Amino acid sequence: MAPSPLYSTNSTAPPAAGDVRWTVADLIDFDYYVDEDERALREKPGLRKQLAERDRALYLGGIKDATAGQKEHTPKHRSAALRLWLEARRGIEDPQLRGLLPGETFARGQRLVILGLGAVGLLAGIGMASALLSYDGQRPVNVGWFISLLVLLQLFLAGFTAAVWLARSSGPMRSVMEDFSLLSRIIAPLFAQAARWVQRTRLGHVSREVRDKAGAKQGLFRSHHALYGSASYLPLLIPAQVFGVAFNVGAILATVSLEWFTDLAFGWGSSLHVDPRTIYEIARLIALPWSPFFGEGVGYPSLDQIAGSRIVLKDPLFILHAEDLRSWGLFLILSLVTYGLLPRLALLGASVWAQRRALASLPFTHARTQGLYARLVTPSLETAQTGSGVGPEMAIPAAPSVASVPAAPSVAEPAATGGGIPLDACLLMIHVDVDEVLEAADRERLERLLRQHTGWRVAVSCIFGGSSVMTNRAIETVEGARWQSPPPRVVLIEDGTQPPITESLGFLRKLRAAVGTQGQIVLMLVGDADAEDRLRPLSDFDFLDWQRKIDQMGDPYLRLEMLAPSANGVR
Repeated sequence: MAPSPLYSTNSTAPPAAGDVRWTVADLIDFDYYVDEDERALREKPGLRKQLAERDRALYLGGIKDATAGQKEHTPKHRSAALRLWLEARRGIEDPQLRGLLPGETFARGQRLVILGLGAVGLLAGIGMASALLSYDGQRPVNVGWFISLLVLLQLFLAGFTAAVWLARSSGPMRSVMEDFSLLSRIIAPLFAQAARWVQRTRLGHVSREVRDKAGAKQGLFRSHHALYGSASYLPLLIPAQVFGVAFNVGAILATVSLEWFTDLAFGWGSSLHVDPRTIYEIARLIALPWSPFFGEGVGYPSLDQIAGSRIVLKDPLFILHAEDLRSWGLFLILSLVTYGLLPRLALLGASVWAQRRALASLPFTHARTQGLYARLVTPSLETAQTGSGVGPEMAIPAAPSVASVPAAPSVAEPAATGGGIPLDACLLMIHVDVDEVLEAADRERLERLLRQHTGWRVAVSCIFGGSSVMTNRAIETVEGARWQSPPPRVVLIEDGTQPPITESLGFLRKLRAAVGTQGQIVLMLVGDADAEDRLRPLSDFDFLDWQRKIDQMGDPYLRLEMLAPSANGVR
């Protein structure tokens, strides 16, 4: 695969230092570009150097200056740097393909779905209100059905949605929200269809060559709840609230129009012996929000008006007073506005706010962004120097021999003082088989390679493997570590020539339990040591064997790397 302009380090577009807020469309394009880089690296590992040069050039070409007020490795800096990197990648994209990126396609499809659902909601509201207000001149409109279906039912649904959302962190509510994926089963397919239509429409106006290039860019937002949390399903909740708002607007417009242009008669009735005062108290309770502005007899019927608008089957309509039959009109409109439209507007506003908040708080610490962020903030080995932003050079503390491992390895080593492990540092775990052959020069080289892969320096180190006692002590070291800026950052160095047996994968699961669901784990593999090189590259066969096993674990915060690339850039 010949290097394309995507990997050119000469075409660096300095990003603007303006708004660095994320949108859902940005996340989709970000995932697309990161996946593109990951696929390219798997096909040709020799591109790693080109990617590092490209991303470092983009960082120095504008991203670093745009984020100068933020400290590297902080969540805010990571989010802003990656957002500006995305803008830079878009900037060096083929102009004809820029409008065909999956994020842009999703955004256009989302707008179409929102407009479509808004139109459907408006028509549905008009239709339902018109049906409930149907008046043939013989029997009054039953306000009981109107209030039950257009006010109370909507209020219940809005309240249920809000309650589920507020209690979403609890186990039972999580399952309810998964089953509540009427959103994902109805609205998500609408997004897919709309996006495909937008893509086909836009592709019809470009050349065949551009259409072929755009084929790989067709895609939609994939909901990765483990990575993006609520930001993954809020885009589906917002159109549902737009439908609700439009439904209520349609119902209000139909009610106002019919009351304005026709002479409607309203009444109530029940086969039960319900006293008019009971209905009066219910109406007065419903009217509490607007009663200071529209009182009895205007905003809601008086007791006499309620008694006078009671529907009795044997009585003809003409014996009832017209003013009593009209007294419910404003009450119905204000009920729709207060208990139908306003709660939906509140849910829509809360959904938009929650989406912005969720996007702003994304940590971007999952495996696919670890390598990218390291390429941005870490100088290449040839140009590494003090003041790079990743901390001063530091030798890895020598690990104790197998026979002299302390009962409880301390995490209070020099680099970890002052409040815990610094935000630009990690806890290094070296397998005993690898540790036994390392010399001082190898440890220094190991740290340089680790920094190039992760951007982290070493604060604490320990050894693991060899025996269950040593493994348990290593886990205790991780559990006892203090971090200045969570989530935890752990790097493992392991002999990749040994197959990923159950014991190795079991240790990774124990480590995951120790660092938490979002702790960053980087597993780095080395090949067989010899007298000339004790950190040799791994063979293609061995690396792919490990890669398959790691992929099967489905851990989004676990990344696999080859510690030392071969001299010619291929495995």
